[in-house]
Amino acid sequence: MSSETDIIFFDGECGFCDTAVRRIMQIDRKRHLRFAPLQGETANRLLSEELRNPENLKTLVYLDVSQKVWTKSEATIEILKRVGGFWKVAALAKILPVGFRDWFYDRVAERRRSIIDKANCPLPTADQRARILP
Repeated sequence: MSSETDIIFFDGECGFCDTAVRRIMQIDRKRHLRFAPLQGETANRLLSEELRNPENLKTLVYLDVSQKVWTKSEATIEILKRVGGFWKVAALAKILPVGFRDWFYDRVAERRRSIIDKANCPLPTADQRARILP
């Protein structure tokens, strides 16, 4: 893995999360980002036990190239800033208090498994599989 690669950790058993990862892959034209399930080997190696706790699987975790860890709404904003282009406008969300942003994030996260069923997710393409770490 390149030292210039950031990693997004997600719930590998969630259809909503799977769909979000596919969308991020589409907009990450410079391929700065890699992905790994919170239940996987990469997460075990790089993240604290607290972040891998089964109760925290609804939390998106973003590990940037400087090894800084971002979660929830902060992770979402930082990921979109990293993607660049039009998506940098997401930084404007920082004018909202983090408590409000995370409250909204948590409401979506609580319902994520009922929004999109994992069984309905298509298999990843070869290019997508190459960007997903164990």
